[in-house]
Amino acid sequence: MKILLVSEYFPPKIFGGGEISAYLLAKTLTKKGIDVSVLTSHFDEMERYEVKDNFKIYRKLKTGKGPHNIKENIKRATIFNDSVKREVKRLDKIENFDVIHALNTTSILGISKIKFPKKKKLFATINGYHGLCPKNNLFYMEKEVCSGCNPNKYIKCISKSKYIGKQIIKSYMKYNPLFLSYLYDNYLKKRQALNKFHIFSISDFITNFTKKYVKKSTKTYNLFEINDKIIKYLKIEKLIKNKTIISSIGNLETIKGVDLLLNSYSKIKDKKDSMILIIGDGSTKSYLKKLCEKLNISKKVHFTGKLDYKFIPYIYKISDIVTIFSKYPEPFSRIMLEATYFSKPLIGTNVGGNPEGIIDGKNGYLVDFNENNISKKIETLIENKKLRENMGKESKKIFNDKFDNNKIIKTIIDAYKLN
Repeated sequence: MKILLVSEYFPPKIFGGGEISAYLLAKTLTKKGIDVSVLTSHFDEMERYEVKDNFKIYRKLKTGKGPHNIKENIKRATIFNDSVKREVKRLDKIENFDVIHALNTTSILGISKIKFPKKKKLFATINGYHGLCPKNNLFYMEKEVCSGCNPNKYIKCISKSKYIGKQIIKSYMKYNPLFLSYLYDNYLKKRQALNKFHIFSISDFITNFTKKYVKKSTKTYNLFEINDKIIKYLKIEKLIKNKTIISSIGNLETIKGVDLLLNSYSKIKDKKDSMILIIGDGSTKSYLKKLCEKLNISKKVHFTGKLDYKFIPYIYKISDIVTIFSKYPEPFSRIMLEATYFSKPLIGTNVGGNPEGIIDGKNGYLVDFNENNISKKIETLIENKKLRENMGKESKKIFNDKFDNNKIIKTIIDAYKLN
């Protein structure tokens, strides 16, 4: 079986978990004896062709510098779709792949425009909301999970929103008819293109949401790999000594809900020897620090900034509670995957893919956005070390049962063969 994986970005160019998942899939399929090629974007410092871990990497696609802002994303879309269509068609003519697998929704549109023979199998992994939401986050007016879009609802939503995906919308863009039309038209094209693919959805939430848009779908989680080697982050050694550590790991943007954690924590009367570690950086960092001052919890909260990934296993080791307070329906949190692997109890909002890794009352708590309720759950775990330990053991069981790589890769290969 010959497989082409198409990914806009690929290591060493990494902007998020998608690129890591793409690399792991290529490597794992190759170990299973499958002939794998990866088609990705070219950057000046990289070779246009190389063989790594016994699979081939073709860096032929043209795209922007990265998903840094909305203007850059528009530029990416303008040149990337045509590039995907041209290069996939050219490479397939040479290699005659059995399977072409789009590893992100950005490449779906370009592949869908190619006229393949009927025997060609097309797959796409849905790990985000491109093609499912014009704003790419399914966060209606940034108040609730969206159930579906139409033109009137879209205009109302944009006018009340601060973000497109995870990028802040400039105020002048909200009322620019050309920009608004472009977003909605691009969304419709991608949604229609989904019908040409067998979809891999990375959570039940995405599976259920896409039922009305796709013909074939298989749920499969992202593959997982992390270095177990513990490298201490020495700057916080003295700070965390004899403390119950509550961790928040990720971008500091409004939709990530770190303010929800801080407000809830401030309501705990007896915080004992506990503290919050906030790992990451983003546009709300300054606001969050001021919020800590306002809530009089600055001495209980430490911002590390963005850490090198080599320190992340250490952060999990020292954490007693891991929190995921996403306000938008995050498709499936990689933090949740890692926390279950490291046997940690979790508290997370009941949105998106969170219920698949957080079983309420078993390995942690699923919560709504009520700060008083969240406060009580945090307090319960701070006060009860035995409960934390038991929930941590349940997290590891959930990881082994649901997120084992052997089970995941079998599901993917079976779909390739049976489609």
